[in-house]
Amino acid sequence: MNRWYWCDSSLTSGEAVRSTVSGIRLYDGDKKTSYDDGRLTLTNLRLLWRHENQSSSLGLHLGLVVLVEEESGGFTSSPKLVLHLALPSHTQPAGPVASSGYSHIKLSFRQGGCSSFHQVLQRALGDTEWERINTQSLPPPSRGNQHMPGGRKIHTGILGIERDIQAKQVETSQNISRAFEDLKNLMTLAKDMVSLSKNISNKIKEHSGDISADDTTQFRSYLLSLGIDDPVTRETYGSATEYHKSLAREVTQALEDAVKDAGGMMLLSEVYCRINRARGLQLLSPEDVVHACQVMQLLGLSLNLHTFESGVQVLQTAGLDQEEVVRETAEVLSQHESDGVSAGDLARECGVPLLLAQERLFAAERCAKAVRDESSEGLRFFPNLFSQRA
Repeated sequence: MNRWYWCDSSLTSGEAVRSTVSGIRLYDGDKKTSYDDGRLTLTNLRLLWRHENQSSSLGLHLGLVVLVEEESGGFTSSPKLVLHLALPSHTQPAGPVASSGYSHIKLSFRQGGCSSFHQVLQRALGDTEWERINTQSLPPPSRGNQHMPGGRKIHTGILGIERDIQAKQVETSQNISRAFEDLKNLMTLAKDMVSLSKNISNKIKEHSGDISADDTTQFRSYLLSLGIDDPVTRETYGSATEYHKSLAREVTQALEDAVKDAGGMMLLSEVYCRINRARGLQLLSPEDVVHACQVMQLLGLSLNLHTFESGVQVLQTAGLDQEEVVRETAEVLSQHESDGVSAGDLARECGVPLLLAQERLFAAERCAKAVRDESSEGLRFFPNLFSQRA
């Protein structure tokens, strides 16, 4: 509080009011003072605090303000402005206290208006009009480097803070420019890698007999992770229909091998994740993926959309026979005639997702190839021996 001084409420020559707010309480550091519920006036030169019952005001020269921070309020506390201050000059008039152990004060806004007042205060500090206006009636602020009590050095003033902020902005701009340059180089290398992967993929197809099935499957997964070099975008086509047709061809080309490796079926949710992973930044919406899959059969592509009776949708190979899938499921059931098969068992044995394994069991049941046993241990399926005896 030793930065405040008693003064007249009238304005000096060249002084103009910037903002006024009521219901302000003054803090000395983090400690409350008895100066409560006053009217705070901000001019281009100083802060003036006055209670309606007092004839004089408390003044604070803006040249002493080093840094301003906003402190948000809580359930029982009001928002505050924290003003970090330099030491006052020896010629400053008397104030409410002779000395203080704090190098900052707080202004508590009991009736709101903290953020707006903060903005006006920052503009006033940036204008530094007290350096250009003759303020003989005001106490001069301290100049040069100031120190907090105890020998700790504080900031060198508003100009120093502005220079630090400007230097950080320049450094940030340079870092962003370097990041975009690295991104351009990465995109160039990615195109070369995709071209190389296509050539290697063609060689694998030509010499498929010399490479094991595991190596081929692993390399195809690498190719998918490299992405699509020229993804289809909506802006390229005039109508949504043509866009979805081209998108259907892209999805088929990118996921045909992956669907075959998955047993001829892939959940639509997995299709959505895989195609967006392959496209990189050109992400698709779930609706676009569904519409693209719906037109695959009309275009005669090698993949098409299939919907189970439960509503589960999968992308499957065009030549996949549902009866063949049911027969394969029935063969697995026949191998576990005594203890039955759960959806989890079928998923592990056939290498398919749990939801798809459950749909295969339900399909076998609808075709009278399986019967269910639902107990406290869960749902298990057994081969339908009744149909065999009949």
